[in-house]
Amino acid sequence: MTAGDFPSDDGDWQPDAESLNALEAEIPTLAVLRSFADEACRQPWFTELGEALDPSIKSLAQGYLDGLGYPDAEAAPMMNWDDALDAALSLDINSAGWEAEEQLRAALVDAALTRVSEEGLGVLLAHLAAQLSETLHEMAEEALYMADELPDHVIDLAVGAGQQAAYGAALVLAAGGGEALHDDVDGDAEAMPDILAHPLMLKYRLFAAGRWPLTLTGQTLNIF
Repeated sequence: MTAGDFPSDDGDWQPDAESLNALEAEIPTLAVLRSFADEACRQPWFTELGEALDPSIKSLAQGYLDGLGYPDAEAAPMMNWDDALDAALSLDINSAGWEAEEQLRAALVDAALTRVSEEGLGVLLAHLAAQLSETLHEMAEEALYMADELPDHVIDLAVGAGQQAAYGAALVLAAGGGEALHDDVDGDAEAMPDILAHPLMLKYRLFAAGRWPLTLTGQTLNIF
């Protein structure tokens, strides 16, 4: 069946009860992921870059570090684009922090696929990427407007980082079976339900608060 085609009433299309039950079971999760894509496009991406870290940001960052396996690490602000760019370009995909995130993402994919089909998850993640791309580009360009002659690829770095954070948060939601994402927790990681306290969700929430978590270097999480 292709898009726009409906099954005929001649008896050729006879879905079995198991198939219908599986589809119905996926709907709540897929609906939440679609709502999340809409919500992500309304966040103030990159609007607080270079600002001091307020208590709510520190709490989110510490929750992320604890969940990643670095309870002794601390967040530190980066105050200008030059330092932030150096940190972004120094990202080592073989670092322990990166590997920890990759393991979390892999586990979330496995958990999500026990709740939704691979096709359904893929379609919704592609929808998220497509819907969010324009927003991230616009917000990154606006953030860069006042910066001094930074290379064009900085926007690509920012957009890619934001996309990855949203992807991680979407996987958390999918693995949780479509539990709704609420915004009434005001940054207190200890008060969050499990789905909001997942480190990849916390990383997304840092971006959604207008920041850019850059790299984990030694015992320091650099946040622009």
